[in-house]
Amino acid sequence: MDDPEKLEDEIRTVLSDKKRPGAPSVFTPDQIMRIIDLACSNPNDFGYEVSQWSLPLLVAEIKKQGIAEQISEKSVQPFFKNEVDLHPHKIRYWLHSSEKTEAPVSFARKVNEICGLYQSVQEQSREGAHIVSTDEMTGVQALEHKYPNKLPLPGQCAKMEFEYIRHGTTSLIGFFDVATGRMEMPYLNSTRTEEDFVEAVKALAGIEPQAPWTFICDGLNTHKSEALVRYVAEACALGVELGKKGKTGILKSMESRADFLHDPSHRLRFVYTPKHSSWMNQIEIWFGIINRKLLKRKSYLSIEELEASILRFIEQYNLTAHPFKWTYAGIPLVI
Repeated sequence: MDDPEKLEDEIRTVLSDKKRPGAPSVFTPDQIMRIIDLACSNPNDFGYEVSQWSLPLLVAEIKKQGIAEQISEKSVQPFFKNEVDLHPHKIRYWLHSSEKTEAPVSFARKVNEICGLYQSVQEQSREGAHIVSTDEMTGVQALEHKYPNKLPLPGQCAKMEFEYIRHGTTSLIGFFDVATGRMEMPYLNSTRTEEDFVEAVKALAGIEPQAPWTFICDGLNTHKSEALVRYVAEACALGVELGKKGKTGILKSMESRADFLHDPSHRLRFVYTPKHSSWMNQIEIWFGIINRKLLKRKSYLSIEELEASILRFIEQYNLTAHPFKWTYAGIPLVI
């Protein structure tokens, strides 16, 4: 094209926004941003004794601050949906790990070690090693719903009787095989003592008594117990002096026992998640699955019926089990 000005006008026409349908916006970008900023603030800061904004209260405060003289609840909602995908009425709980702020290097090393195990699990499995995520699911209640549940109907959701009768509790010590996604050798018992945990670990490791086993677990005292130290020392034929609990040697403290159990030279070793970091333990995902698919809705008349149901669920789950896809790679270690 010979006329540069005409070419420039045509380019500007192509790149500019087309006329949008509907009525033009009556709020300026500055007003919209101030409304969003207000919605992200704490109502307590403005003298309201509530924990979150309601639309009527937010609209009243918008008018009070003079952000807009005329505005309705219906006008405010599109700002949250279209501009920033904001949901002021929703909340999600989280738990801060004190170790992350008080001992950041230790926290990062623990996270990175576990992520490394998850990422190398298939290779280690081919070499005959086992990486197992383990924990206890305690206080599993045998609840009998007072009246039968009602199945869903067209236009109606299922209904579950609120009242229930308690028939006791059980505890499940679970072992989630990270490489296969299977739940192996579940241990059900009314108690969850250090002896229970050792017996459960012993039964699982006894399947392949010469293979390397790595157990990923939290820092619960039963996972760092004297009984567990003695079992590992015997199973690995270490022949070391263990000392006396609370006084000397490996058994002296929980920290000294944890260091011994974490030793990478042992055939049986335990890797501990950071404090308040259960999200690092894959078995917690599996516990969520069994809770949603079985325990949350089913009615039981006895502990025996509950335990039999859990075992049947595990058996059926394992038929189509697959490993979880772990994408988190860890924390860059800066010292």
